[in-house]
Amino acid sequence: MDVRPLTGDDWRLKRDLRLTALQDSPKAFASTYAREVHRTEAEWRDWPRPGAYFAAFAHRDGAGNVPVGIAGAWVSATDPDTTHLISMWVVPEARGRRVAGRLVDAVVGWARDNGGSVVELEVAAGNDAAMAAYLRCGFTVVDREPYTPGGTVLQRPVTA
Repeated sequence: MDVRPLTGDDWRLKRDLRLTALQDSPKAFASTYAREVHRTEAEWRDWPRPGAYFAAFAHRDGAGNVPVGIAGAWVSATDPDTTHLISMWVVPEARGRRVAGRLVDAVVGWARDNGGSVVELEVAAGNDAAMAAYLRCGFTVVDREPYTPGGTVLQRPVTA
């Protein structure tokens, strides 16, 4: 499996994977398919800003590199030490194969390379599989009010 950042030139892949994720797991995200389906090419090329977007690719016989997961990194101008892990999703047939761990490693590495000290994320209420995956990846629950009602905030230092 390979994980690599998607560039602006990968905007169609970024769009297609993000929209598929929103349709597959609508309760896992703070956004919706209806909200994002109308984004322009320029918006997809630039998203997330400032940040990065990663895709995991599996090697499959006869199919080449098949995308199996996505995750984004976003940094708020008001808190440049914190990188927000956003938009994590793994295709259903690849779940349980440590794809999430590889994507987390990519986001944590990007945060470290860009001077961040902590990676933070929110897990939607009831998303037990995501919670378990993040805990396995070294995240811990912190006492901060989530942006999404009922969600849980987790953090991981970039050195972990």
